[in-house]
This record gives sequence, structure tokens and C-alpha cells, in this order.
Amino acid sequence: MPYKKILCPIGHEENSRAAFETATRLARESHATLYLVHVVALPPSIVSESVLLDDRGRAHNALQRLAEQLPAALSRVIIVRFGNPAREITALAHRIGADLIVMGTHGRSTIARLLHGSIAEKVIARAPCPVLALPPDTVAEAQDAASSQAA
Repeated sequence: MPYKKILCPIGHEENSRAAFETATRLARESHATLYLVHVVALPPSIVSESVLLDDRGRAHNALQRLAEQLPAALSRVIIVRFGNPAREITALAHRIGADLIVMGTHGRSTIARLLHGSIAEKVIARAPCPVLALPPDTVAEAQDAASSQAA
């Protein structure tokens, strides 16, 4: 299926690497626009505006560094939002008319997911489009498989 708009939420880089690489490949193959988004979760306590602006700047710089790894011809949009990550991701998917969301998971156990919740699970439940959720070890497994085949 050709995609026109692929949304790739980026959280902790180790959890997002497989999603970023997969979303990049799919966007390249489909000539789609890749939306790289990071949601800065608002802390439960009151923080100053300067702290939030610093967080936004760091997130934007991190997304910019990822975007620099993309092929020059690939259309990309960088977005930094504040709020509840699952809510902001699904709202953005609605707003831009995303065809696909490609995101990483934390790879937590069932008990940890029950205690802490899972952003990916919440996005899957609320998303207006298909969601491809990849565990952090997906890239390592793919690299191991490629190395085994080359040997």
C-alpha cells in the first residue's frame, strides 16, 4: 500500500531507532512525507516557561539530527508538542491525515505495562490509521539476520 503521510513518534532514541529506520524505508519506497514528532510530557509540578522552552529546543535539535540522516529527496516535517504523548500523537495523526504511524515500544513485560501503561497501546487503541509498533531489539535482530546471511 502506498503511503502519503507517515508519522514517526520519537521518544528515547534506543526505543525509536527501529521505528525511525522502518519509517524512513517506507517513506522512501512510497515517496511519502515523513513526520518526525516528539512529545514533551508535561511534568506534574509547575515548571517555568524557560524550562519548557529548553525541553522543546533539545527535542527539536534531536529530531533535526535524525532528519539530517534522511535522504535529501525525502520530504520531512519536524514537530515538537507538549502534553500527554499518546493523546498528542493520535491528535496529530488525525490532524495531518496520517496513513501510517510507525513507533517504537519499550519492550516492557506485561506487569510493567499494567503498572505504567504503554504509549504504544494507547496510540493503537485511538489511532485513525494503522500503527506499526516495533520493539527496540528489532534493528539488532535484523542486523544479526543480515550478518548471518552474508556469512
